[in-house]
Amino acid sequence: MCDEFCGPALAAWLARAAGEPQRCLDEWELAKNRVMLLPAGADWDAVRIPERPGHEVLARLRDGSAPVGPVMWDRRCGFLYFLVPPGSEDVWSPLGLRFLTRGGWLAAADPRRPVRHPAQWLYSRDAVRLTAPAYLYIACLGVLTTGARPLPRVPAPL
Repeated sequence: MCDEFCGPALAAWLARAAGEPQRCLDEWELAKNRVMLLPAGADWDAVRIPERPGHEVLARLRDGSAPVGPVMWDRRCGFLYFLVPPGSEDVWSPLGLRFLTRGGWLAAADPRRPVRHPAQWLYSRDAVRLTAPAYLYIACLGVLTTGARPLPRVPAPL
């Protein structure tokens, strides 16, 4: 599941990205179910992938040692959200995937708390290193289409 970056460090990073960090953390603490809306499009965008292929995509990325940033799983709605750098929205529509960017919002679980809500953070090697859109696209092609090439092996980041 989630490594050492999920928790207070991920919560602090997400709060900084949302603007007013302390206010964001306080609101998260008071929010029913520990979920709050975070704005996409400034420090990160999100690619929404249906649950079953989303888990396969995450496995391909991890097996290929690709840079993987925060990934949130919304079990209630059945989607995984991969956080990517802003500005890659044009590449996702041919795959039929929803892209959250400026003007979009992510109902994000508080990564500091045990899971009590159907949304939880699955993986985050390092929030500063968001999931690389090129690797995510290749992994999606391999899962969502037939005959696609497997994710190329890349050296593990230091």
